[in-house]
Amino acid sequence: MTAPASGTAPQITAVIPTFKRPRLLLRAIASVLAQEGASLKVCVYDNASGDGTAAMVRGLAAGDLRVQYHCHAQNIGAAANFDFALRRIETPFFSILSDDDYLLADFYRSALAGLAAHPEAMFWAGVVLNVDMDGRIWDARVDRWHRDGLFLPPDGFTQMTGGMAPAWTGILFRREVLELEGLPDPQMLGPSDLEFCLRLAARFPYVVEKHPSAVFTLNSASFSATQPMDSFWPGWKRMLGKFEACDEMDEAFKDGALAALRRDARRMLFRRGANGLAAGRMDFARDAAKALEDDCGSRGRARLLRIIASACECSSLLQLAYKLAYRAVEARIVRSRSTLQAKYGSLLRPA
Repeated sequence: MTAPASGTAPQITAVIPTFKRPRLLLRAIASVLAQEGASLKVCVYDNASGDGTAAMVRGLAAGDLRVQYHCHAQNIGAAANFDFALRRIETPFFSILSDDDYLLADFYRSALAGLAAHPEAMFWAGVVLNVDMDGRIWDARVDRWHRDGLFLPPDGFTQMTGGMAPAWTGILFRREVLELEGLPDPQMLGPSDLEFCLRLAARFPYVVEKHPSAVFTLNSASFSATQPMDSFWPGWKRMLGKFEACDEMDEAFKDGALAALRRDARRMLFRRGANGLAAGRMDFARDAAKALEDDCGSRGRARLLRIIASACECSSLLQLAYKLAYRAVEARIVRSRSTLQAKYGSLLRPA
C-alpha cells in the first residue's frame, strides 16, 4: 500500500470530478500518481456514474492511500459537483483535472519550484497541449507566449486575452486564492475556468514556465459546435457584466480589459458560428449571428454568417463546398503547427 511521500502531509490536492468515464479516469489518476517531487492526494468526486467507476477507484484506493473517492447519491450536476470538490481542499496547493485529461511528467515538481522562487505568485502555469481524439496537437497556447517568468497585473491580465489564457489543467494554484478571490462562479458554465483565471490575473502575480505539463482532450463537440449557445454564451455575458460592474479595478485598466474581452467574444462567436455551418448546424450559426449583432454590435460578421447559412440551405452543393473549404482551413492550421507535434508528440499517451 502506497502512502504519502516520506510520510509527510500532502502538499497538493488533485481534484478530479468525473461522470461515466472509468477508462479515461484511470489514465487521469495514474498521471497524477506518477508525479514526483511532491506529497499529494487525488480526490475523485463521482457524480453518481452508476457504472464501473466506483469499483475501479476503490480498487486503486485500497492499494494507494493517496487516492480518495467520494460518490454522490445522485447526479447533482457538473457545476455543483465541481463546487463541492473545491470546498473540500485543505492542502497548500491544488490542481484541477478533468477525467478525460492527464498530467505530464514533472508538472508538480516544476510548479512547486517556480512558486518557491516567487512567493508573491498565486499560481504557476505550464504548457497544456490541446490534442484531438486522433492524437493531433492543435495548439499549445503557453508555448506561443512571448516570454515566461513572473507576470504582474495588469500585464498578466492582458497576456491572457486574445485567446492566450492558459488552461487550468496545467495550473498549480495556491489554496489562498480560494480565500482571497473565492470559488469559480458556478453560474458561469462554459467559460468558468477562463473567468476564474482572468479574475486572478487581474489581482495577483503569477508564474509561467514553458514546461509541458498536461494534455487537454478536444472531443468531437469542440470541433462541430454541437453544444447549444446556452451552454456558453450566457456565461460569457455574465463574465463581461461582472468585469464591467467591478469597482475595485482602475477605470483605465477596466476599460482596456473590457475592450479586449469583447474582441475575444466577437472572435469566439464568429468562429463557433463558422464551425456550426461546417457541421450543418444552421440553427446554431443563426444563434451565433444573433448574439454577434444583439450583444456585440458586430453586424458585419452576423450578416456574413446568415448569408452563408441561407446559401447552404438553398444548395447542398454549396453546403458541401463550404464544409470542404472549412475542413481544408482546419487541416492547414494543423499543418502550420507541425512543429508542436515534433516537439511534444512523444509525450502523448493513448486513450
